[in-house]
Amino acid sequence: MALSERVFHLFPQLPAELRDEIWRYCLPNRIWERDEPEASLVYVFEIDEENDPTPCSLWHTTVVNGCPPVISRVCRESRSVAFETGSEPAVFDEEPPEDSRWSCSIDAAYWLDRTRDSVHMNWTPIYEVEYSGYGSPLHCLAWQAAQLPGRGSLMMHYLDPQFGGPRMYDGPEPDDMDVTAPPIATQLNPTQTRDLDALGRRSSWLVIFKIIVVHYHIKPAAATGLFGLLGDARVQVVDVSEEARVSAYFDLAETCERKGSPLTTGQNLHRDSADTMREQLRDLVMLEFGSEALAAAMRPAFMFRLCTQMCNHCVAG
Repeated sequence: MALSERVFHLFPQLPAELRDEIWRYCLPNRIWERDEPEASLVYVFEIDEENDPTPCSLWHTTVVNGCPPVISRVCRESRSVAFETGSEPAVFDEEPPEDSRWSCSIDAAYWLDRTRDSVHMNWTPIYEVEYSGYGSPLHCLAWQAAQLPGRGSLMMHYLDPQFGGPRMYDGPEPDDMDVTAPPIATQLNPTQTRDLDALGRRSSWLVIFKIIVVHYHIKPAAATGLFGLLGDARVQVVDVSEEARVSAYFDLAETCERKGSPLTTGQNLHRDSADTMREQLRDLVMLEFGSEALAAAMRPAFMFRLCTQMCNHCVAG
């Protein structure tokens, strides 16, 4: 169909209220990343050598995902609609309480729509080796999640002592443990107590088990509808129970890995079953916090990122 045949020429003649509603319908529901992900830490156990390339640089997706939405650049009318509830840098309607203030050297205070977005934190304790942070990240995350209509999410590595989580495990070796029952935390240290209080402020959390990057060009990626109506919701968090959506993202990622130029570094696209991930997450929460209530509030999820830089594909010489 020719472009002229796809243009709705009567749009300017619609009532202003109806035009505004159409513009609002085009706004993305995004994952607002509280901080930038560091690829070398995300993929720390997936690359063989310290200097090997990672499957994706990740930061570029965060930057593009944090830009004002596409409709903010169409015309004055659409821009006005976008800025009704969105702003750059991100701002909230009120100041957080003292215990919920947190900042770090990789803050990503990009665009935020206070009526549509969810919040995600990439930070885990292992980030403290390379980056500085001040305050309680989980209390900040819980407070910000409460201000937004979407859900809050964090990385599984935050809870895992293997990645420098709340408590380094110092109990018996696995061979000596009773494998018939999940491990239970015995006594919480101050860090665990603080984090349990923060996580207990929300009735549900999404916990990211794996980040999958779809390296694809923007037009065909937007046409899939997997990254928002206009392709400007570049970061997606999907509960593992949404099996059809999860499979659609994985299928697209696998297709993009196979086509085009050779890869510098391939991704690990293996995924465990939803039941396996639920069991792993419950055991991890019980080990770290010993809280049945918190274990019930935690739901495993995947993060999917659209990277149009094709940064893991070799450039033809």
